[in-house]
Amino acid sequence: MKKKILALACLILIGGFSVFFFGACDKDTNCYVEITVLDELTKQPMPGVFIKIDIDSSYVNAQGYTDNAGRYETVFSAPAIFNVAATYETGYDSIYTKDRFYCYRKGNNTIRLKEGETVSATINLESEIIRVLR
Repeated sequence: MKKKILALACLILIGGFSVFFFGACDKDTNCYVEITVLDELTKQPMPGVFIKIDIDSSYVNAQGYTDNAGRYETVFSAPAIFNVAATYETGYDSIYTKDRFYCYRKGNNTIRLKEGETVSATINLESEIIRVLR
């Protein structure tokens, strides 16, 4: 009888430690990023903006385009501090001359990622810079 009680107590003790130690493995350690890009003047969301996330310019950690709501989302596996650059480029030909107009807009921000959290940042794109290419 004492052996059965001792075996049951050991089983409960081992089960309790297992839940404690293996339950800790379920912790979400991913770092979530949500970037929103707005027009500097109108404060409206900007779709189709190219986003580049990096620590330094030698290696890009993530890149993509904003959706129709002006948002770009991604996930990293470890915390870090990143630079975020947003660029929007368009080009069109003049119907009156042989000139090609090139519009370029940009904005920057910095984000600090934390385990299990979503970090949100907003980038305001500066006004258009128009260049004429011939």
